[in-house]
Amino acid sequence: MLRLAGLPNSPRRAVTLQFASGRCVIPSHSWIGPGRFDDRIDSFSPLVRAIAEQAADLTPRARFATAGLEVGEAFLWTMGLLGIGAAVLLVASISAGAAALGVALSARLVFVLILMLAVMPWLKGRTAALDPRAISRVLLP
Repeated sequence: MLRLAGLPNSPRRAVTLQFASGRCVIPSHSWIGPGRFDDRIDSFSPLVRAIAEQAADLTPRARFATAGLEVGEAFLWTMGLLGIGAAVLLVASISAGAAALGVALSARLVFVLILMLAVMPWLKGRTAALDPRAISRVLLP
């Protein structure tokens, strides 16, 4: 899989090549110092275009996409923390002698957790398919 990341107006881009044994990230810039980057987009663009074309020729089943926000992963982390919070709230309230209050508050948190679980099938990342032979100038100058 080849995934191209970067904002349209930003000079900093990166391409991620995913293989069966791992992945390789190639950035379009190098770090000079705090807040300063050496922009190498002029040599990065032809390199990525050549890699994409060669990958398309050599591996017809390869996937090409633009990187996007992975909403599902952040949502799962939020659900996990919410579940842990509900459990801790229930245990703390029971140990403090306020079991009824703890059950009532934990039930509300678990209800929100169930609603979040119901929304999960509709969450999709913002990754879009990418034609390796015609990468737009907006994505890669």
